[in-house]
Amino acid sequence: MQDRSQKRIEYSRLTGSIAFAGASTALASFALLHVLRSDLDPGWHVASEYALGEFGWLMTLCFLSLAAGCAALAAGLFPRVRGIGARIGLGLLALATVGLVLAALNPMDLLATRPEAATLSGRLHELAGLLGVPGLAGAALLLGLVLRGDPRWGGVRKPLVALAHLNWISMLLMYAILALLVAGFGRGGPGLIGWANRLSIVANCTWVMTAAWPLVRRAGREFHGARRIRWRTFPRSEAPRAK
Repeated sequence: MQDRSQKRIEYSRLTGSIAFAGASTALASFALLHVLRSDLDPGWHVASEYALGEFGWLMTLCFLSLAAGCAALAAGLFPRVRGIGARIGLGLLALATVGLVLAALNPMDLLATRPEAATLSGRLHELAGLLGVPGLAGAALLLGLVLRGDPRWGGVRKPLVALAHLNWISMLLMYAILALLVAGFGRGGPGLIGWANRLSIVANCTWVMTAAWPLVRRAGREFHGARRIRWRTFPRSEAPRAK
């Protein structure tokens, strides 16, 4: 029994550490690109454009590091949450991982590229965005709602929920600005699409770090002794009793 408990402790620390380190690396490399590629106006250029020029490997590292963080977080949370909402959230986190890997391996086309001239890499990058951005925003929201009721995440409850909401808000803001630009509005005003995109990435990374931290910090007997939470609320007579 003690060996089994020790393995669970080590598993929590391993997955949590990989998730936290992956998201931290992604955030650090993304920040560094703003220094190294100061020629790109952050208001008008989306983050994926960093992969096209010099230091493009740093953007690839950013995507792959965040993908590793999402995968490790999903693996770490899987044994500890139950219910349909939690399972959907974990599925979306896995979907976001696939999207991030696709984005890393397939750089986008130049923004001026006409649809008929789009490359396979560019099309796959667009698919990656459709998987990764909504996937991570949905996962953050669902898992944030699940984990906020778990005492093991009590110390990060407020930032976890706040960052979960920031994920979907920044995503909707980015899509709304993009729609306006496609329709011909706002092209002469201040650049906002790049800032919305960057806000989304920062929210992604910091949410993964926040969700992973209790796996690292609380990997002990008290952490594993707490019962798993469920998505639905049980009536008092049906509530699972602690043994």
